[in-house]
Amino acid sequence: MTRGNLLLLLAATIWVPPLAAQMPAPSRSEAPSANRIEAATNLLEIIMPPAQREAMIAQMLEPTMANIEQGMMQAPQFRNVFASDPRAQALFVQFMARQRARTLQQIQASLPGLFDAMTRAYARRFTERQMRQIGDFFETDTGRAYMRESQTIMADPDIAAWQRTVMMQSMGNVQADLADFAAEIAALEGDAGANTPQAQQPATNRLLDAMRGGGEAAEEELEGEE
Repeated sequence: MTRGNLLLLLAATIWVPPLAAQMPAPSRSEAPSANRIEAATNLLEIIMPPAQREAMIAQMLEPTMANIEQGMMQAPQFRNVFASDPRAQALFVQFMARQRARTLQQIQASLPGLFDAMTRAYARRFTERQMRQIGDFFETDTGRAYMRESQTIMADPDIAAWQRTVMMQSMGNVQADLADFAAEIAALEGDAGANTPQAQQPATNRLLDAMRGGGEAAEEELEGEE
């Protein structure tokens, strides 16, 4: 696998899991009442106090991103690249560090919008009485223990091992799917005519350029680093 293909695989496999638990679809879609919005706002301030939200999000995100990085480093596709050029592993670690920092920065910057949406989502699904009862629970010793420990669940070794296993399986599927996709694109080009300047460039190279957001110059720059 070339370093260019490594970038393509990275682009296809990096993912960020949802931060909030999935909820059932609401039975009605009208805007919630002002009283419900107020009750939901109060509840979220108990569950995730505004002054602690950024730290809580980081605590939930970091273990997952670390598990993804470890899983990718253990995958055969990446081990082969690292074995052929030890410098590639250092570049990969730097790349993942940048992605983790940017992901966290983006999520933290969008927190106000997230909590506005969560407020409306809670208000649609629960009555004022239910939200007060939920808030009462989270103010008990058991509720506080749940909130504290639930933020560390993704760092549990059993969950970390499961994530790495799933990541390795997913990457194997991605490799096969990308090969099939490239073949399908090449077949389309064959139908359109192989003598056009665009068709003379291999489909996989152009696909890589598109995913990187660059063109031939970017490919030449990448090849010059090898």
